[in-house]
Amino acid sequence: MTGPNATSGTSSLRVGERLIAWTDDGLLAAEYALFDATEIVLHASDPVTVREAGYMTSAEQALDRLAQLGVTPELAAEAAKALLPEVVVTFARGSTARSVATELGAQELFDGAIYRASPDVRCYEGTWLDLRSLAPHLELPSAPLLMQVLHLAATLSEVPAVTPLHLSTTGTMRTRRPGERTYVRPALQEVQRLPRLLRQLRPRTIPIDVDAAREARLHPALLARVRERQTKEASPRLRAHLAVLDRALSALTQPVGPMADAELRAIERQLDERDLHDAAEWIERLERVRGNVPAIRYLQARLALLRGEEPPRDVARKLSEIAAEDKGFHQASLVAARTWLAAGEDAHARYFAHKLVEDPSTNDSQRLMAEEILATVPVTAKSMTPPAVMGEIVNEIPATARLPRVPRLLGLGDVPAPQYTPSPTAPPPAYAPILSPLPARPLTRYDPELVESLPLPKGANESDLGVNDRPATPVQARVAMTRLARDLARDYRLWYGKTLRCDVMAIDGMQQHLAHRYAGGAITDDAVAWELRRHGALLSEVIARKLGGAWVDVGPSEPGYWAMMVSPGLRTHPIGRVYRFVSLGQRERDLVAYFIELEERSRSA
Repeated sequence: MTGPNATSGTSSLRVGERLIAWTDDGLLAAEYALFDATEIVLHASDPVTVREAGYMTSAEQALDRLAQLGVTPELAAEAAKALLPEVVVTFARGSTARSVATELGAQELFDGAIYRASPDVRCYEGTWLDLRSLAPHLELPSAPLLMQVLHLAATLSEVPAVTPLHLSTTGTMRTRRPGERTYVRPALQEVQRLPRLLRQLRPRTIPIDVDAAREARLHPALLARVRERQTKEASPRLRAHLAVLDRALSALTQPVGPMADAELRAIERQLDERDLHDAAEWIERLERVRGNVPAIRYLQARLALLRGEEPPRDVARKLSEIAAEDKGFHQASLVAARTWLAAGEDAHARYFAHKLVEDPSTNDSQRLMAEEILATVPVTAKSMTPPAVMGEIVNEIPATARLPRVPRLLGLGDVPAPQYTPSPTAPPPAYAPILSPLPARPLTRYDPELVESLPLPKGANESDLGVNDRPATPVQARVAMTRLARDLARDYRLWYGKTLRCDVMAIDGMQQHLAHRYAGGAITDDAVAWELRRHGALLSEVIARKLGGAWVDVGPSEPGYWAMMVSPGLRTHPIGRVYRFVSLGQRERDLVAYFIELEERSRSA
């Protein structure tokens, strides 16, 4: 398999953090069946333009959509059983895939991975089988798409219902018109014919073969494809199936690399799933046996970041040292890039991301994430300069005094930073008339939405407010807050690999980030104020969507005084609350406690 081209338009599908499919010459095809047009992700690409960046949904919603189209995991299993064993063997992609051909199920057999989007090709390459060679034998024009949707159904049946799905179109949309949308629902009407057509397929006269160099690259890719599915949520049956594949593939060659050891990979998977139970003890036991090797230090740094024990900047330094010590430790380089981004050091983030993109041994998933980082942050004169190692840092400026990234693409107009911490009770200076209160919607059960693809509230449109205009009405305030919340959620996904939902867990995650990044920081700085307003925007959207809060006053010149009504007589100032959390530190309640109190008071009102 060959990786995406960094210089051309790319599109990709991720399920959680797993890269499922990608193309480097246009847009994916079958993957659109998982989404609805309303689940669009919009990002600002310049001071006046909002462009499509992709689509987001959950595994549960995607499976439901596939079922409505007649595509189910059961149909995928039926189609897999229809393939004769000798057909699987002869279409297997090389000797590695052929060695486990009889053990492959629907998820593996129909795994298309790389899509060729050019009009004269339009097919999926295939990971385990050469699907590009197989599809024409089915004599069905839509066969490439239909086999891929069977793979998607099988894949989604293996993951928790809440797992986020992210279809990225950012790489392709850069050169398209701002208002253009890529969503096209694929035609799947003939999917029920696949089992019969596959049953009629006959073996190739000469099995698929690949050269030695490609076989050497293919083996670790297949093994990684198996191991990324070995999660704690996997069913006993799936775990047994994956164990068979893992043992068979592992026996073919000696594992290499800093994370080749099974125990190290198991801890890494546990951290990927944010399961921190006994991780520290497990790492400590391994350190006593193996010493303080780079892989152990890498796991310790990741654990410290997830626990919130150290600021992102300190963790990024440690990861940078590890990556410098072992040039082939791609996991450390990628997490270093993401963590430098979280620390506000764009140049350092670009340095590590660029290294990954340029290294031919980087796997496709790591390369695509590195490309997204490069597309997100601006080029600077220091982008090719590595960060100083720990021993070289002397009298450095404190992290709280450093300015965060300020793209100025999304904001609240030319509102200056606050000159002091807003009081939760005192009226603002130059007070404007209160706007007519909007009735809060009745409290109902709320299924938390993915923040990065938050839809605008009912009755609001993107055209209601310019990209960086100051809102003057409650509806315009919701448009501005939704945009800022989406933007912040994109950054959290890049920084921490964390997908935010509109719930109290998002509030907990952002207060952990704020406490380490800005504790005691000067909110009078324009850059700090911009970042805190983004976090206040997310807080306000959780209040609006979960508690039924409505903006009732956006008249004051300082957004910290903008007020929401949660229930009759219960007003709150979400942006001002974030200001106070950062500037007052321990003297102010944390944001989770603040939200829980709001929720309790609104329910008892």
